[in-house]
Amino acid sequence: MTRRRTPPRGALLAAVIMTGVSALGAGAAPQARAHLKVLYGRYLSSAPLAIAKAEGDFTAQGLDVELIHMTGSDEATTALIRGELDVAAGMLRPAEFNAIARGAALRLVADKGHYGAGPCVSAAIMTRPDFLRTENPDSPEHLRGARVSATPLSFAEYVLETFLNSKGLKLADVHVIRLPESAAEAALEKGDLDLQHIAEPYLTRALRSGRVVLWKPVREIVPEAQLAAIYYGPSLLERDRDAGRRFMVGYLRGVRQYNLGKTPRNVEIISKETAVDPDLLRDACWETIRGDGKINVGSVLDYERWAVRRGLLDAPLPPEKFWDSSFVDAANGMLGPPAP
Repeated sequence: MTRRRTPPRGALLAAVIMTGVSALGAGAAPQARAHLKVLYGRYLSSAPLAIAKAEGDFTAQGLDVELIHMTGSDEATTALIRGELDVAAGMLRPAEFNAIARGAALRLVADKGHYGAGPCVSAAIMTRPDFLRTENPDSPEHLRGARVSATPLSFAEYVLETFLNSKGLKLADVHVIRLPESAAEAALEKGDLDLQHIAEPYLTRALRSGRVVLWKPVREIVPEAQLAAIYYGPSLLERDRDAGRRFMVGYLRGVRQYNLGKTPRNVEIISKETAVDPDLLRDACWETIRGDGKINVGSVLDYERWAVRRGLLDAPLPPEKFWDSSFVDAANGMLGPPAP
């Protein structure tokens, strides 16, 4: 995968410091130090948060960032809306859009992962070689009744259902077996499942077993699909937008370092954070995250329409209701555009 280059860390830090000096010289008040609670999961797409914290990017912005490991997504949404958390990093879920529809101060503010083009595949529908030993494995007749597993109402289920719909099938046309992701991966290898959505780094681990094959890359099913986002709650949307802008500067610096690729420093930080073996990280395809933090709004609208069809959302929300670009716009104004 091609990684975007960014100016040397020292040059960026100097620019930030000089910006601050200029502002103070013009009579601006010093920025108040803020403590922010950030909820996230220990996934590869959360790597920019770990990088930004490890490299002092948040500290340089006058922020004490506390990274809190995610345990329950529903409780996290409630805590974010109540202001008990300041930032959440996670996949798209109908719960957040329903909360916004009810008037919650909650917005998507930056990219945290999408299925972009590139030379490697970060997520796919996997299968066994024997499932493909037929004249037309894509045919509805072959797919009907296949044994599949997907977490209910998850992004993986959205991908699976979109794939089936493209073949003229519905989720009801396959045999859905609800298994935890780790158990589903083992069941696929043993032959107890036919199809399973698997993302990195587990995709590479599964391929190493030699018992499964990569069949349908997710980016071919839902091109450029927005998988996950950074969310702000009322503490940064309403009470301290300046802290929200500073957090975004630190976050985008972490994203841009992440986009330098599998450097020894990046592998070291991510392996420590995720407990994934460094060799597996070096072999895995890293998820794509935009260096400017922008999201694919059209993809989010597609996801909302799926949620409406499933009865999970009353109506799609317009972009101005769920997306606030002002934070990435401000951060990009300070950092400049990411290098191509």
